[in-house]
Amino acid sequence: MATMARKVRDLERQVKAQTDEMLSKDRKIRALEELVETLQEHKGQMSQQRQEELEAMCTQLQQQISEMERFLGDYGLQWVGEPMDEEDSEDITGSENDKRDWMTAKKFWKPGDSLVPPEVDFDRLLASLKDLSELVDSDTQVMPIPGGAKLHVLEPIPLKVYRNGIMMFDGPFRPFHDPSTQHCLRDIMDGFFPSELQRLYPDGVPFKVSDLRNQVYPESGLDPFPGEGRVVGWQRIRKPSVTMEHPGSRMTPEKFLNRLPKFVIRQGEVIDIRGPIRNTLQNCCPWPVPIQEIVVETPALAAERERNQESPESPAPPLSMLRIKSENGEQAFLLMMRPEDTVGDVRALLAQARAVDANTFEIFSTFPPTVYHEDSLTLQAAGLVPNAALLLRASRALPPAP
Repeated sequence: MATMARKVRDLERQVKAQTDEMLSKDRKIRALEELVETLQEHKGQMSQQRQEELEAMCTQLQQQISEMERFLGDYGLQWVGEPMDEEDSEDITGSENDKRDWMTAKKFWKPGDSLVPPEVDFDRLLASLKDLSELVDSDTQVMPIPGGAKLHVLEPIPLKVYRNGIMMFDGPFRPFHDPSTQHCLRDIMDGFFPSELQRLYPDGVPFKVSDLRNQVYPESGLDPFPGEGRVVGWQRIRKPSVTMEHPGSRMTPEKFLNRLPKFVIRQGEVIDIRGPIRNTLQNCCPWPVPIQEIVVETPALAAERERNQESPESPAPPLSMLRIKSENGEQAFLLMMRPEDTVGDVRALLAQARAVDANTFEIFSTFPPTVYHEDSLTLQAAGLVPNAALLLRASRALPPAP
């Protein structure tokens, strides 16, 4: 009996739900019938309103087409549409002569038409370069090396903008009428890094722009004579503007490389100049030992790495970047610390990274000359925030107390 009573209650609930649903559908049907009657009564008014909406839509589309044509015109493009059929052309033009005139009057797109014209908008170009430089995350990047990592400083690319062209890196000069220069400018004005730099800088690179739009770069390709000018029977006319090396003076490989351009652009491709020559000189010439930069793992560095992974948009806390050079100058330890960390914390991290006793070395700075003996002194109080360059030396015995 209990089971039957439960089933009866369930059936009653289902019947009630179905009844409510039928009533709801009846109300919707009545509402639709009323809507149909209303539409039939105001059919004439709706037709007039629809016509006005179509006219407004036509006006809006014509305005959009005009704006698109102006936009394409800024980049040297022209909208030509699709060729009309013969019947449509006869209806519109009325004759084959009109059709031929329409075909000859239109200018179809050809490769090269969309390049930036020589008349460059310098304000827009400089603004685009500034925006691209701001997109680069940081000028210092962590690069993995065998056994650790080091900080790689991303140097900005020097870019000089003249009235008749640009000069990237140390040259050569690239006039505006050159196709590769126009491709480069088009990428910049469209908000992209130049495609010719993608191989060397896949993540982008900042630009160091020199605004020389009021100067015309001489395109003769001849540099001024670097020597002294003399005339027979006269005294010296002009002194050399650049100090020249004496024939017997010794030039180090580093000085020789600094006189070469870093990169050269040929036919839209960036060619590294110093890299292959550096590798060749290392095999035949004495080369100074490079400073090995070692990133020391600190609690502040671990916390900053975790913050960048979990919430990269959150504001970065105040930090102190320390660069501490070893006693022999062959190593540089990079430490990311918090302002409340102490000199003792820095000493302990250095001792752990170097696998030595913390009492065997001293931390000091040259300007002002200061030796940091007090381990309880915070970096904020010691003036080592936000960054500082320090040195290490062997511990010296303190003079006996009087």
